[in-house]
Amino acid sequence: MTAIPSAGALTITELAVPRGDRPVLHQVSLEIPAGEITTLLGPNGAGKSTLVLTVGGALKPTGGSIRIGDLELAGSKPDKVRGAGVAVVPEGRRLLPSLSVRDNLKVATYNMPASEADAGLAYALELFPELEKRIDTSARSLSGGEQQMVVLAQALASKPRFMLVDELSLGLAPVVVKRLIPVLEQVAATGTGVLLIEQFAHVALALATRAYVLEGGRVQYSGTAAELRENPELLHSAYLLGA
Repeated sequence: MTAIPSAGALTITELAVPRGDRPVLHQVSLEIPAGEITTLLGPNGAGKSTLVLTVGGALKPTGGSIRIGDLELAGSKPDKVRGAGVAVVPEGRRLLPSLSVRDNLKVATYNMPASEADAGLAYALELFPELEKRIDTSARSLSGGEQQMVVLAQALASKPRFMLVDELSLGLAPVVVKRLIPVLEQVAATGTGVLLIEQFAHVALALATRAYVLEGGRVQYSGTAAELRENPELLHSAYLLGA
């Protein structure tokens, strides 16, 4: 399947990515429109995290394209990807545990002009006011939910054009997930394109406008999230029914 590039979208076309000597992604094509939540579903080992890491510049593709308009990002270093307005929230809540919440957020804005960094920090704390009370607390002292808020705030502090979130709810209580969901909706409503990878298909499909199912490194479904909600049998091949 080949995505047709459109204005205001992050477009991935025929992306091929190995890890070690093993091919993981095989000509994967998908599009993340601005101002929408798009979900990428699939079983463990399907290649979802590999796609996120490749878009973010941590892995190098052997083929294909990652574009925003005329700007090609495939194979770019992470700094260039961030500079193009793409923020990645990888799986695993990777924070600097000895640093405070404030300093973890400042790390995310280190290459921004001071005025933009201050505005970005204020924006992130507006979305997550709970962090104001924990601003001088070390990251290691935070709950899992608070840590997830910090990594999302790090990504949002740069006011990205596109944000890729890998496993939003992993290891979190349902009440925490319920708190995070409106933030993604609010961010998309401001014009940011969001790609959400989520273990609970029903959560992702309730949020998303469009959906892709990845299995064995290949896109097995590309269409509307509503169609998958209404026809859960379409998820069988990716072992997602009942997730």
